[in-house]
This record gives sequence, structure tokens and C-alpha cells, in this order.
Amino acid sequence: MYFTKSVSLIFIVTVLSSCSITRNVQTAAGQIETGNSICIELNTKVTEPDILDVIKQSIARNGFIIETHAKVPESCELKLTYVAYRKWDVTTFLSQANINLYKNNQLIGSIEYKTPTGLVGAGGINPAKWDSTEEKIAPLMDKLLKM
Repeated sequence: MYFTKSVSLIFIVTVLSSCSITRNVQTAAGQIETGNSICIELNTKVTEPDILDVIKQSIARNGFIIETHAKVPESCELKLTYVAYRKWDVTTFLSQANINLYKNNQLIGSIEYKTPTGLVGAGGINPAKWDSTEEKIAPLMDKLLKM
């Protein structure tokens, strides 16, 4: 009986711990000023269709000018890089994103978004995994760029 309760408890803890979504933001507060240009380095390997638009909309909404480049020139003071991955569970969804903001090539802010691997399909049993890319990333971008 004790063994059964212990196994049940371990199973419940494992399932519940696989439900949480990682959302970490290192804000760039105090290191950037609105009105400045943020140069986005295009990542052609990213197949997530909405991530770039969400990043651009967030930058504009927070009062910055957007520049996009295949390779950001040294003349850009603020550079943003990104990587995003998708997984499939009934449909595709954004499963992981890493966004880094640099000032004069020094990291000043970052975003990490990651769904759990989970026991029940990609992303675990958390239904938030199917939220839109905008719902997932826009609030994190706002925190990153907050003055």
C-alpha cells in the first residue's frame, strides 16, 4: 500500500512538473531609449511563421524604429537576434524561442520561452502551448523593452 501511494505521488509530481512553461525575461530597462533603431538580424532558418511579425510589432509598439538586415552592420548600436522552434501536437505551435538584445555587441536583454517536453505529446498537457505566437511572445517583448 505504501509503495502504491509512493508511485502514485511520483507520477502526479512528474505529470504536474511537465506542465509548466518557461518564460524568462532579462529586461533592458535603463539601457535603451525609445526612438532609437533596433536592427533585427533575419534568421532564415526559423520556420515559425509569425515570430518575426510579432517581434516587429512589439518593437514598434514600444516606440523604437525597426531595421531588418541579413547581417546587422556594425553601425547598428542595438541588435536583436532570435531563434524559434515549432512542435506538433494535433497542430503546430511555437515550442521554444530565444531572443537576445545587444547594445554595441554586449548582451543587455534576453527572452527565453520554452514549453515542456511532457509525457502527453509535445508541450505536455498545458493547453497554453496552443496559444498564438503573439500571445506568447508579445508580453515578453514588452518586458524586454520596458523603460
